[in-house]
Amino acid sequence: MIPSPIRIRPATPGDGPFIERVHRDAVRGIAGGPYSRAELESWIAGLHPDRYRQAMDQQGERMLLAEAPGPGVVGFCSWRVRSVIGLYVLPGFTGRGIARRLLLMAEAAIAAAGHGEVTLGASLPALPFYERCGYRVTHRHEWRTRGGLILPVADMVKTLAVPRVGT
Repeated sequence: MIPSPIRIRPATPGDGPFIERVHRDAVRGIAGGPYSRAELESWIAGLHPDRYRQAMDQQGERMLLAEAPGPGVVGFCSWRVRSVIGLYVLPGFTGRGIARRLLLMAEAAIAAAGHGEVTLGASLPALPFYERCGYRVTHRHEWRTRGGLILPVADMVKTLAVPRVGT
């Protein structure tokens, strides 16, 4: 469960450096999984704070941040229309319900916009988490990282309960 000091808030374009740090450190924190250290570094190659600002300003991506006293931003979830783009939590903060809370809030926003399902692309280490959250694999394939290496990944989907408007 999430300790009470964790606060969730919408990201702003100025949060790019904090989002990049979480993204980079969360990927580097994947240990003992199916991906090599070189594959993980290829995954995060080319990350830059401007990438997140542009995603929000120009691509319509919405982001939520999880903040803790002291370290500041410890996790984020981003989505566009009905697709979760990214969900990352710093290694020292995993297992506290932060990712689940961020994901549930993104799903609620997607459902409130009238979408009956949410899609995402998942890394192999993330599959068990998403399956516990009600997602199912629709397609396994290979993804070319920003650094050029190829990783096995999976596309996933979850049916959402769309809120009724008026009765």
